[in-house]
Amino acid sequence: MRIFCIRAHHLLCLLGFRGLGYGRKFVRKMAQMRRTLKTKPEALIEVLDSCDEICLSCPYETRGFCRKGKYSAGRVKEMDRRVLSTLGLKTGDVLSAGRLLRLVRKKVGSFQKLVKICGMCGWREVCMYYTDLREKWRRKISLESS
Repeated sequence: MRIFCIRAHHLLCLLGFRGLGYGRKFVRKMAQMRRTLKTKPEALIEVLDSCDEICLSCPYETRGFCRKGKYSAGRVKEMDRRVLSTLGLKTGDVLSAGRLLRLVRKKVGSFQKLVKICGMCGWREVCMYYTDLREKWRRKISLESS
């Protein structure tokens, strides 16, 4: 069985993906990977803290590093490490897609936890996972203050 390699922070990106990205090739790869995760819960995923199959479709990827901006590679790696730590995983761990997605939703299922990981991400305002959790959090705060 094929093992798909996905960097840790892309697990969150895939939950919130809505067809936007760095270019057509990148968007196609994200859509393909999202479809695989949703339709094949038995698919094996190796979680990484480095360049993955999705990165290889990004125009900013150069020899395994993000070259989008001066500090991009370091920021992205730090997001991966925060995701791994939050999930209780280490780079190289292999889990089924179904188990991995359940773990992500359980461990990063609140807006506060998500903000700690990707609060500075430039995609957060178009990420469905981020905006959905933020809306739930706002409703909860509104009800508590009523």
